Formats: sequence, structure tokens, C-alpha cells
Amino acid sequence: MKVLFKITLLLGLCVGATAVKALEMLIPANSMWAYYDLPQKPCEDWKSIEFDDSNWPSGRSQLGYGEGDERTVVAKEAQGQPILVHYFRHKFSWEEIHTKQPLKLRLLVDDGARVFLNNQEVHRQLLPAESLDSAQLATGSLIEHSWYEVELGNDVRLKRENILAVEVRQVSKTSSDLSFNLALLIE
Repeated sequence: MKVLFKITLLLGLCVGATAVKALEMLIPANSMWAYYDLPQKPCEDWKSIEFDDSNWPSGRSQLGYGEGDERTVVAKEAQGQPILVHYFRHKFSWEEIHTKQPLKLRLLVDDGARVFLNNQEVHRQLLPAESLDSAQLATGSLIEHSWYEVELGNDVRLKRENILAVEVRQVSKTSSDLSFNLALLIE
């Protein structure tokens, strides 16, 4: 089981006061992730905590291919067939009951992504709002080396044992690269 990394980041002091706003790191950037890089979709419960990913390879993020800055290179194709969707999983523990503290997601992704926390979709980037089939491509691409941050909704809850699952989709069948890295923080 992966250990919860507690890293407190000081974001700044209030003017004329000694109060500090701190963030606790639940999943640090450059963490280890289980990944699935085959052309066929994994079984539907791949995003649940109960799913056994022990036969998936694992590697440190940034994961991807084609940019030269990856710590872990994933497959671009299998048997001459391009892999259009890659799947990533990271388990983590949380010792407290999460109530009103917002969760912040920091994501570096090329191209589109869907993020699930404990089997609940919590964020979608550059993908259509309607449900997706396994052949659906991303609708665009972000700047490949830039992080962006989103605050997750108030209905997102942590448990003692959690799974963050992410699918990353290509923008085209001939895409030359894929990038994925993520951090999850609690305020």
C-alpha cells in the first residue's frame, strides 16, 4: 500500500499577519502509477479501489512518450495498432474524514483526460461532456509542458483507502506524443 505523503507547502503570508495558508500533498507530482497501455479497453471496474491492477506495469510520472522528458515511457502502439487511450491508477490512504476542505488537482496532460476519485468522475479536460466510447478522441490539446489546476467540487469525498484513476486520450490517431503527471492536494 502506498503511504500518504504529507508535505506542507507554504503559499504565502497574509499582509500584516502571521497566518499561513497550507496545502497538504495527497499525491505528489512524479509519483508512481500503475498503467495500462494496450489497445483494448480494460474491464469496466478499472477505476474502482477493488480492481486488481497487480498485473499492470508501474512507473514514476511523468509517463508518456514522444517528448523526451518522460520518466516512464508507455507504449505508443501494439502490433501496429495505435493506442488511443492510456489508463493510470494510484492508490493512497487518508487518515481523516474529509469534510469541507477543498481538493485541488494539478494536471499535466497531453491531450484529453478524465479523472476519477473512488470510481466517481471528478474532472474532464478537453473531452465532450457526454459519455465516451473507447474510440472517442480528445477535442483539443493543451500546452504540453504546462500544469493547470482545478478545484474539485464540494461533493468529492475522501475515504481511508482511495484510488485516483485517470484515462488520457489522444487528439488524433497519428499523435506523436503523450504526457501525464498529476498532483492532488488538500487545502
